[in-house]
Amino acid sequence: MVEIVLVTSTSVIYEPRIDKVVRSLSKKYSVSVLGWNRDGVTEHEIKGYAVKLKLFDVRTPFWKPSILRMFVRLVGFFSLFWVWVFIRLVISRPKIVHACDLDSLFPCYFYKVLFRKKILFDVIDRYAMIYVPIKFKRFYSIVNSLEEHLAANSDVLVVAGGQKVYETFQKKPKYSYVVMNCSAESTNISSFRKERRFKEFTLIYTGLIRHNRSLESIASAIKNIDGTQLILAGAVYDDDLYKRLVSIANVKYVGKLRPQEALDLEASSDIMMALYDLRDPQNILVTPNKLLEAMMCGIPVITNIAQDLIKELDCGVIVEYDNVFQISQAIQNLKDNSELRDRLGRNGRKAFEEKYNWKRMEQKLYEIYDNLLVI
Repeated sequence: MVEIVLVTSTSVIYEPRIDKVVRSLSKKYSVSVLGWNRDGVTEHEIKGYAVKLKLFDVRTPFWKPSILRMFVRLVGFFSLFWVWVFIRLVISRPKIVHACDLDSLFPCYFYKVLFRKKILFDVIDRYAMIYVPIKFKRFYSIVNSLEEHLAANSDVLVVAGGQKVYETFQKKPKYSYVVMNCSAESTNISSFRKERRFKEFTLIYTGLIRHNRSLESIASAIKNIDGTQLILAGAVYDDDLYKRLVSIANVKYVGKLRPQEALDLEASSDIMMALYDLRDPQNILVTPNKLLEAMMCGIPVITNIAQDLIKELDCGVIVEYDNVFQISQAIQNLKDNSELRDRLGRNGRKAFEEKYNWKRMEQKLYEIYDNLLVI
């Protein structure tokens, strides 16, 4: 059986994209994973993972992007991680390496060159757009150019964020594809939609608890809407923001959830919240995971991005980022109008069933790998 090693700088367990890719590939190939135990995943969780999982066991906190912090991470942490990954690859000698994002690519690329193996570069996030403050224009350009150079010299490029993110690559290898981060079907969706989990009208946000998601504006928007709550789930990126949010009576935090747990929570809610700061370049281009998850769950989304798709599918409400008045109006309107809420949810669910589902993406992934094995 073809041996594949997936390499990622995340701790794997809580990353939906990686979880789906690993489970899909393991149906056809021999797959193992090298990751980074940044946040203290337990030995029990590691042993219970879907495939063989080895983690670089060095804890690191979430850091706000800055040039100094990036330098410290590269010199003090990533260099060690890269050496660890390279040694593991040399020992296992996989035929294909599936490298997730630029910060995992370097040791995989050296392995490819030295041992003449194949590499699939899976771009979940364009690195400079996410991690380099745009005010550092020269450094931003250097990181983007480096990512494009390594992408162009990979055997296959796969982009998760959609067609617009794919088009930002000026240099690409011959074999390049978009495999969107669509949701897998949840076996619990029907029961969750029929049997309400919450008595109150529930808004859901699952993701990093951080400033550029308009969470304080959402919390302010629901202060005067009776019988409404905001539920948050995800890793805490900003402690001060987290403390302010959970001090509000109708805001609840339920912790960091595994991908399926997050989907189950979303499916039992009424509205998905997906607001993004457009000063972060990738947010202008990407099709957000939260929109794709809302489609699977059959609930409407309130968002400020992917506006063309929202209008095309008629599956959500568009508001301005951090506009408390517009956010409040959108929430109140959906709360009061169950027919509108149901229609938007049904439209999203239809789009999921017809096009935006992981089963379609999985078949595309198999086609890519079947082609990679013969090139």
